[in-house]
Amino acid sequence: MMKPQEHKRRFYFWDYLWWMGEKWKRARGTSRIDGEMMLSIYIFALLIFPVMIVTIRLLPDVLLWLSCVVFIVITFAVMSLVGRVYRRRGKAVMSHYAKRGFNEVLAVLLWFLAIAIICCMMYFLSQK
Repeated sequence: MMKPQEHKRRFYFWDYLWWMGEKWKRARGTSRIDGEMMLSIYIFALLIFPVMIVTIRLLPDVLLWLSCVVFIVITFAVMSLVGRVYRRRGKAVMSHYAKRGFNEVLAVLLWFLAIAIICCMMYFLSQK
């Protein structure tokens, strides 16, 4: 006898980004962008990169290369965590969004939106 699920699973925008990346990978067999990469670029653009820029601006005496090494390690740790989480959660996310239609143009726009966020931050923060 199977045990009923104890809590109702919730789905978030992060899950949608992961699903969008997975569907993009399946739509294009040659694509290197998968759910983990799509979600990781948003985590980098919205969380890690702004913290990195603020840290470098507030602590200019700290060696730049040391800061970059620390944030590279943090980035790889986050990517590893995303991979671990969606190894367990991936099937539930895929079945939750199974009835939704996939639009490859939207996936490309979401990817370039994250890149545009990073580029805009770099541009505005380079202005003195």
